[in-house]
Amino acid sequence: MVSSPKAPDPYKTADAQSQYNTMTAETQQLMNMTDQYTPYGNVIYNQTGTTQITGPDGKTYNVPRFSQTTTLNNQQQQTLDQQQQSATNIASTANNLSNTGLSNLSQAVDTSGAPALQTSLGSDYSSSPGSNYSTSVGNGYATGLGSGYQTSFGGDVSQAYNAAKNAVMDQYTPTLGRNAEATRAQELASGVRAGSAAYSANEQTIGDNYTRAADQATQTAQSVQNQLFNQQQSQAQFGNSAMLNQAQFGNEAALNQFNAQNNAALTGQQFTNSALLSGGQFNNDARNQYLSQYYQQRDQPLNELSALLSQSQVNNANTATSATPQTQVAGVDYSGMVQSNYAQKMAQSNQLTSGLFQLGSSAMGMGGMAMGGK
Repeated sequence: MVSSPKAPDPYKTADAQSQYNTMTAETQQLMNMTDQYTPYGNVIYNQTGTTQITGPDGKTYNVPRFSQTTTLNNQQQQTLDQQQQSATNIASTANNLSNTGLSNLSQAVDTSGAPALQTSLGSDYSSSPGSNYSTSVGNGYATGLGSGYQTSFGGDVSQAYNAAKNAVMDQYTPTLGRNAEATRAQELASGVRAGSAAYSANEQTIGDNYTRAADQATQTAQSVQNQLFNQQQSQAQFGNSAMLNQAQFGNEAALNQFNAQNNAALTGQQFTNSALLSGGQFNNDARNQYLSQYYQQRDQPLNELSALLSQSQVNNANTATSATPQTQVAGVDYSGMVQSNYAQKMAQSNQLTSGLFQLGSSAMGMGGMAMGGK
């Protein structure tokens, strides 16, 4: 009969695995603790004893303990001593300052001595130029030219027209009359009768002469009339131009006076406003300066203490050592190997049992066949 393999004891397996792990850790630590010797100092590792640890199985295990010792050369040691002494002095100064110089911080903030904040410029500050500023030019400024300005000019020139025309006709009429009488006398002597073509032609010529004389008289009268009209127009324009120049001169003088008065009013008010603004800004700047100096004096001891405390820290000594190479040692998987060995034995036992069962079945089958043959 085939027996199954006995299962491994878990406590014994865990105990063995723990011992292997401890050995692996110790080996790895020993390999990584490399002593270093540099021109600035040395780093040396030494075992200082052991620490006892009780395992799950109740057994006691000794775990080694190590110490790291850093030694500086003389120059580095002197530098470190000076740094530590400086830090001690700074810390002592900071301690004295915290006892005496920070007494003001225990008192409440008092800004009653600061100049008052000015938020108003007073009643003298104005956004208008005042009563001396005028929006009207005044009575001295004229918007019209008065009754002396002519929109029409000249008198009736028809009489001059008629007189000139009559004068010309009076000059031409005697000659035209004599010429007409001479023409008619010649017609009578020549036997030209009234109503004949020659008579009509002569009368037409006499009429044309009178017509031309009348046209000439009309042109002369119109020329005289135009000259008289132009003279009257020139006189009127001269008078109107003189009135315009005089009115413009008066208006310019009134405008200049108006502008001068308003500019003076504006300048005076602007000067007053500027003086008020400068005074208010000066007062507020004085207040800001007072508060700035007050808080600066109040915070100065605290800032000095903070600076001293930040400088009192001592840095670790620099041995200029290089990093120690770290070696990783793989642990032994003892429990896994035990479990694997148990599994293999169990598999072999199962295979052997299965083979025997098959062999027995085969033998029983052969015995049955023999009995049937009989």
